[in-house]
Amino acid sequence: MKRLLINISTLLFTALFAGAALAGCELGGGTTEPPKGSNGSDSVKSEHTDADGDGLCDDCGIKVNVALTFLAVNDLHGKFMDTDSQPGLDEFTTYIKNLYADTTREEILLSSGDMWQGTAESSSTRGALMTEWMNEAGFVSMTLGNHEFDWGPSTLLPNSELADFPILGINVTYQGKMPDYCKPSVVVERAGAKIGIIGAIGNCLSSISGEFQSGLSFTTGSALTALVKSEADRLRNEEGCDFIVYSIHDGGDGFNSSGVNSVKNSDMSWYDSSLSNGYVDLVFEAHTHQRYILRDEYGVYHLQAGGENKYVSSVNVTLDLTTGSALVTPSILPASKYAASNLADDPSVQRIFEKYFEGNDPYATIGYNASSRNSTTIVNQVARLYYDKGVDEWGEQYTISAGGGFLNARSPYKISAGNVSYADIFSVLPFDNSIVLGKMRGTDFAKFLDRQNATSNPYHIYTTVKSAEVDSSKEYYVIVDTYTSTYRYNNITEVARIENVYARDLLADYIKAGNWTR
Repeated sequence: MKRLLINISTLLFTALFAGAALAGCELGGGTTEPPKGSNGSDSVKSEHTDADGDGLCDDCGIKVNVALTFLAVNDLHGKFMDTDSQPGLDEFTTYIKNLYADTTREEILLSSGDMWQGTAESSSTRGALMTEWMNEAGFVSMTLGNHEFDWGPSTLLPNSELADFPILGINVTYQGKMPDYCKPSVVVERAGAKIGIIGAIGNCLSSISGEFQSGLSFTTGSALTALVKSEADRLRNEEGCDFIVYSIHDGGDGFNSSGVNSVKNSDMSWYDSSLSNGYVDLVFEAHTHQRYILRDEYGVYHLQAGGENKYVSSVNVTLDLTTGSALVTPSILPASKYAASNLADDPSVQRIFEKYFEGNDPYATIGYNASSRNSTTIVNQVARLYYDKGVDEWGEQYTISAGGGFLNARSPYKISAGNVSYADIFSVLPFDNSIVLGKMRGTDFAKFLDRQNATSNPYHIYTTVKSAEVDSSKEYYVIVDTYTSTYRYNNITEVARIENVYARDLLADYIKAGNWTR
């Protein structure tokens, strides 16, 4: 069954490049050359020999040809339980455990970030439920994504302590130093081969709510490249790693494809291609929710498997420990492979769910929706609910002029017709952004209203004041959430806030009251 997992495009690609592999192209693209040192020299020397050709090292007796399968998950966003729009993790857990039971290959399961935030079951446990599942599934590492910071840095330490695997972020600093919750890399040993995995987060600090950015920094650009090169050299020369994987929570846009695409290094703006020149041998990417296999000009593969539990990156690597060469075959697995109906549900998924939600099922029906509501309808409704909530809380003391701001629905970007659960609402409005009463100068309020018509990142605002009627000399009071209020260009001064009530809660109460039954 395992051999059938390589899709047709991968088989065609392998055939096209077979001649190049025999001729000795760069590591990562069906290569037969050993990895290079930091200056391109053959500085990585093998400690293993097989003079008699029996497949075992003459000195230590281990296999000199190691068959590895890397499986990389990215942007899962807490998709834990089965729903109408996507599979959960019960079949995937069975799939992984079946692979572990097959001794012909060595599996390495890792994540490139954004694992915790996005569903009622994971977000309401601040990632603990998902971390427990990752322990059960046997992850060897997890790279930090930007949404791991959605509840502030204080959430990360308990999850790192719960995890049986390291959380990686070579370029993450807090108050000027690497925080205790992450490490730059990890070394994994399989059948005598050592694999180094380096984790980094991309240039996405701005996507984190401003109230959690203080003291947090992500090193980017040439400084990040220097960090990764130094760590790759250390892993090869001090740790004796045979193969280096770079797991980065960043990636390209516009590459969605089921096949393999060769790309110019200049087309990869999110990645410094010099890393492929002897430092890293394979790259797993994330963040942009694209599905692709890219082969850069050095022959190194880059994979990103969409998101939301729809695909998984899979790479077969055969290492020759006597020469340091590697044969690399990449593919993207669709959910139909690892969440197939013929796979039994692993009971650990239900057990973990019940541990956190016994007697409090977020998938229970709370109301009825008469027709499908798309993302625009949802966020426009939330803007009005913000305004109404503000009037109820503070209307006797302040004149509220608007509600809303930067509101963004997430996958599945709609609430379907029929019975609605809290989990359904949570999936489209997963952010824990507190509701805020804010104060603005008239000039800033006018700009705020104009953002409704912006072509990029438009705001959704319910207002009782027309833009042309704004008096620049007056102050205006608005009801927004902390993501909008802490965006410094809005120049909003917080006056008061409501804790532990979020957009999804307002919409849930609205639906419970029967407002969408018509």
